[in-house]
Amino acid sequence: MTPQSRDRNLARVRRLTAGIAGVALAACGLFAGLAASATKQASTAAVTTTVAHKTTTTTAKKKKKTAAVAKKVTTTVTVTQSAPVATSGGS
Repeated sequence: MTPQSRDRNLARVRRLTAGIAGVALAACGLFAGLAASATKQASTAAVTTTVAHKTTTTTAKKKKKTAAVAKKVTTTVTVTQSAPVATSGGS
């Protein structure tokens, strides 16, 4: 093997190693981003109930009395917990 071919092969191995390191670093960044976004969705919340009162007014033509009728509307929102995030702990 000549010194020139050895240098070419060594440069080729350096480029290949740098490429593999770049891909591994990008994969680590992608995995870290996915793990960070998964924790934002794994939260718990209490049940929230909203009560709204709706008032309607009716007027009779002959009696000229006004009657107010209240309607109670209840909306219940239940937040469910997403799948747990795996964590590794020591022994």
